[in-house]
Amino acid sequence: MSARAAETALTTRALELLARGPAGSVPLIEYVCQMPGAPHVVAEQMALALFAEHPGIARDADGRWTLARAPRAEGERSKRLADLTYAVIDVETTGMHPGAGDRVTEVAVVIVRGGTLAERFESLVNPQRPIPPFITSLTHISWEMVKDAPTFADLAPDLVRFLDGHVFVAHNADFDWRFVRAEVQRATGKRLSGPRLCTVRLARRVLPHLPSRRLDALMFHYGIDNDARHRAMGDANATARILLRLLEEDAARACGSWEELQGLIGTSARGYRARPWER
Repeated sequence: MSARAAETALTTRALELLARGPAGSVPLIEYVCQMPGAPHVVAEQMALALFAEHPGIARDADGRWTLARAPRAEGERSKRLADLTYAVIDVETTGMHPGAGDRVTEVAVVIVRGGTLAERFESLVNPQRPIPPFITSLTHISWEMVKDAPTFADLAPDLVRFLDGHVFVAHNADFDWRFVRAEVQRATGKRLSGPRLCTVRLARRVLPHLPSRRLDALMFHYGIDNDARHRAMGDANATARILLRLLEEDAARACGSWEELQGLIGTSARGYRARPWER
């Protein structure tokens, strides 16, 4: 994961979709431009005009659009899962919608390296807006707790450095990614990019027999305690431990590389978004 100059709204949406897997011109334009039923010829021309010159977007041998890969050194193999490090993140917020003014009230990150929970980053955050009573009742984070906390802009440089170089992981990752990306862009003018992994989606593939993939359900399944539920570090710690257990499951253990893991998860052109209640 890294931060770079912000994209336009259209390229941001394209990169968001392609982070879930390759897509043809029609689903890409349908998603990016909100044009359901776009004719193939029209979608092809629009995709070429919008994305053909973008350095972060490429086309694969089948003509599908995909994230561009950095050039590999001669003989370098696909990135092995054993070599990756993961930034497992959880945010608490004032609501569900960063685009509608909701802000982060707490952030925590656990770095998973070599099968261990290696480093941690956490802070309350002054959201610079009131915290709704029902959010306080859920998270026990009140205005009194955050009024003297740093703003996200104060934390952003350290947080971005902490995330740099790791796979972004969260339980219902779309939620945390949207908030962190919006806050980082607001604070720094830069856009986060990089590989992401959702433990809800992974659990749906390696634990298909479970009736629920909510965090509470997975904690119960693996016997993981969490005395700080709905607090950022409590949930980030639990998610990090769940990630390690999920990667130990037979189906995931058969994956040696990041590409193979993505194949297991089964990304589609339209992608899968975890339901809000699976948090």
